[in-house]
Amino acid sequence: MSEKINVKQAVDIASEFAQQIYGSEDAALEGIRVETVEYVESSNKWFITLGWNDAAYKEIPSAEMAGIKSKAPRTFKVFHIDAEKGEVVKMEARDKQ
Repeated sequence: MSEKINVKQAVDIASEFAQQIYGSEDAALEGIRVETVEYVESSNKWFITLGWNDAAYKEIPSAEMAGIKSKAPRTFKVFHIDAEKGEVVKMEARDKQ
């Protein structure tokens, strides 16, 4: 790519990367959403934070039967995307919000 990618393209790249790494053939990541976006001109990178529901979380059957709905824990990752190449160059965990 010769031109800088825009924020929507950066989010799409981060989302696709997350699906490839953490999703499965049977199920896509659940509840994925954009948490933060930032462009850093000095490094020419987009920093895209995505969050999704933790796939390992299972509702406790007795709580579900009692009508108690707990909030599923979420996973947060920051994707560093080269704005010229349109590639993820780094991914890191982010503390839960």
